[in-house]
Amino acid sequence: MKPKHALLKTAVSTREMVAMTALLTAGYAAAEASPAKPKEDPKKKKDGEESQQNLGDMLVEAVRQSLYRPENVTSQKYTVPLRDVPQTVTVVPKKVIEEQGATTLTEVLRNVPGISIQAGEGGGASSTAGDMFNMRGFNASNSIFVDGVRDDGLVSRDTFNLEAVEAFLGPTGSDVGRGTASGYINMATKSPKLENLYAGSASVASGERFRATADVNQNIGTSLGLGSDDWLSHAALRVNGLYQTGGVAGRDIVERNTYSIAPSLAFGLGTDTRLILQAQYLKQDNIPDYGVPARNGYALPTVDPEWYYGSIYDRDDVTQKSFTARLEHDFNENLQLRTQVRYSENERFAVITSPGYNVANNWITRSRQGNERNNEIFSSQTSLTAKFNTGPLEHAVVGGFEYTYDSQTAPGLTGLGTGPTVPFPFVPNPNFPITGANLAYTGFGSIGSTDTFGLFLFDTIKWGEHWQLSGGIRADTYETRFHSTTATTNVYAMADDTLFSGKVALTYKPVKEGSIYLGYGTTQTPPGTANFTLSTSPTNQNNPNLDPQESQNIELGAKWDFFKSALTVNAAVFHTENTNVIYVSDPGPPQVFSVDGGQEINGATFGVAGKITENWSIIANAAFLDAKLDQPGNANDGKDLTLTPEFSGSIWTTYKLPYNFTIAAGPRYQESVFINAGNTIKVPSYAVLDAMVQYDVNENVTLRLNVYNLLDREYRASINNNGQRYNPGAPLSAMFTTEFKF
Repeated sequence: MKPKHALLKTAVSTREMVAMTALLTAGYAAAEASPAKPKEDPKKKKDGEESQQNLGDMLVEAVRQSLYRPENVTSQKYTVPLRDVPQTVTVVPKKVIEEQGATTLTEVLRNVPGISIQAGEGGGASSTAGDMFNMRGFNASNSIFVDGVRDDGLVSRDTFNLEAVEAFLGPTGSDVGRGTASGYINMATKSPKLENLYAGSASVASGERFRATADVNQNIGTSLGLGSDDWLSHAALRVNGLYQTGGVAGRDIVERNTYSIAPSLAFGLGTDTRLILQAQYLKQDNIPDYGVPARNGYALPTVDPEWYYGSIYDRDDVTQKSFTARLEHDFNENLQLRTQVRYSENERFAVITSPGYNVANNWITRSRQGNERNNEIFSSQTSLTAKFNTGPLEHAVVGGFEYTYDSQTAPGLTGLGTGPTVPFPFVPNPNFPITGANLAYTGFGSIGSTDTFGLFLFDTIKWGEHWQLSGGIRADTYETRFHSTTATTNVYAMADDTLFSGKVALTYKPVKEGSIYLGYGTTQTPPGTANFTLSTSPTNQNNPNLDPQESQNIELGAKWDFFKSALTVNAAVFHTENTNVIYVSDPGPPQVFSVDGGQEINGATFGVAGKITENWSIIANAAFLDAKLDQPGNANDGKDLTLTPEFSGSIWTTYKLPYNFTIAAGPRYQESVFINAGNTIKVPSYAVLDAMVQYDVNENVTLRLNVYNLLDREYRASINNNGQRYNPGAPLSAMFTTEFKF
């Protein structure tokens, strides 16, 4: 039975309940005050048949363009089409996620170049729990958002409730605040629609894995006769569900078991006032995987990559709950108000066995580790979008404020026991004895929390048909508190400050279908806010007396539409600097620390998404990165940044054949990356080819076979930072899926 920790768990405070109540009251009041009418198409013609035909053509064209090439991002702060956004943004839409059979966020991010996966320490990342990755040279694990709200916690995020995954690259502090030196990932979730939909899927895959999903959307206004006024009659209920059990391809013993349900309810769809209520509950009961032992990152002879070096008593349990309420009101076609409140909590309890290799005596070690993390986030966001003209200038202004409270509690564990140390080589047995196992709480631990209040203002100015100037500024006032206790220490620290981030870009549009831009952006990362940990040590980056790390990015790029806007091609070059990084400038003795260190990244990106012909679709991305440490006096000065490939790229392309068949294939490539600052241990480069064949039985049923690592290449997906273990990449494997939609 899972023990309960002794530390006080934070509950939803009065201020949070007041904010939630205010939002719901505002939505009801808006609906009561002026029952909104369905929006009418200003271009609708009197001739009914002609109007219907034109509308049908528009819908067909919209679907044709949006499957691989979304027109816009979901953030309200971007008021122009994706083609005209002066920044590198990669969007992986639902269509691509389904075709690739991607079931986790990590698998989706294979389509975003410049991202590499970590093998975390101390109960961190594994193949079963925790999305931990680097993006453009920086750790971006704490830069994951759901519908624009930060999503903390170690959990392997599933795709069953997603419409798209959006990757915003470069310093984006003006968008979302602190700690986004390399950008951020936003997961756009599914929401109710007026059209009825009954969809689902069932999959069987290598590793004896079974997966089933359901997506049911019901118009409860017109279909069930809910309400008599216009606002209530435009209501819909949507429920998404997930059930997954089984193992992992190419790995013994490991299991990934996930169960989730995500209901959502909307009122006023298609009217001027819309209220959306969403919730999600997710439960994971996993047998974790911390890889196989290695020597300086290299595979040991006679070690089978399928072998499991953990214990049958290992566990990785996650419970995640979230509640969201969003109110949108259109005063007119040029003025819109949007308020969103979200509360989420994530609880993770893990006991794992981490293998390693002792070079000195040629022994295999198995270290027992425990990890419990409880994360809570409450966020309230309000924004007002206004479009107006000042003389010849067209403005699209977005202003607003945001309050966020996030916390992390980590109780101390003891009695994990000791695993045996055995001479190499040997065949592992998960039933090995554990000495001194008596799991209990120590009564000590740590708790950290951050309150942030942010103000932001964006303006996109257009003059004429060819020029666009966009800019934004954000001010965040924060307070971070940290309390840590052990048997011999009692540390309390606090940090507070006001941070400013901004961006500005000039865009030239020689033609409607293309844009060329030059942009500049900044962001700041204060001490301790990335991991809820503050330190009183003067040589620790999390010391509250240190200045925030500062990131600056300058980017020159172009985006162009082809084939009647069915295909978009983009390219950019950029330079990023990260400063105020503490490092050892003189190894001594005595050691001397400096805080003027930094990192520099020069790079280029290329992307293409959309349709080449009516039957041929493609999404492809590539990144070239030259990332170096700038630490004068340090032995690592000029070394490559960790987990930053010089080149990475992916292609996914599909072609529709006669008789309702579709085929697809795509390679993924990542250049080798160093995993330590001294550049002595690295993950070798690898290339993997995936493929898919699909058959549409009819308009309601689809059969799909995905084959991964078609050439059965052995590769290391990740290596921990001392090179003593690695996570093998998945071998040749497959997944067969039956989808239905009515």
